[in-house]
Amino acid sequence: MDVFEILAELERREEQIEIKLKKILQANLNPFPGDRIQKAKLLLKLIYEFKKHIQADEFIQAGMKMRDLEIEGLMILVEKSPSLK
Repeated sequence: MDVFEILAELERREEQIEIKLKKILQANLNPFPGDRIQKAKLLLKLIYEFKKHIQADEFIQAGMKMRDLEIEGLMILVEKSPSLK
């Protein structure tokens, strides 16, 4: 997966997270959904930092942010299984 594919996928995920965050705030099922809100804000922050490092050609730092995203449960890089012949 190249950098442009990763950025496109992160853009898509960023939109999903923002939509989910809005739904959490609007639903208000739990009067204190703080943990879910914090998780969404953390993921958005990590995506922003990843994109900032890519724009600055700081690929090592971007890789570290990608690792942080994966630690938080946002998997972007999916290995493709080799085709069977």
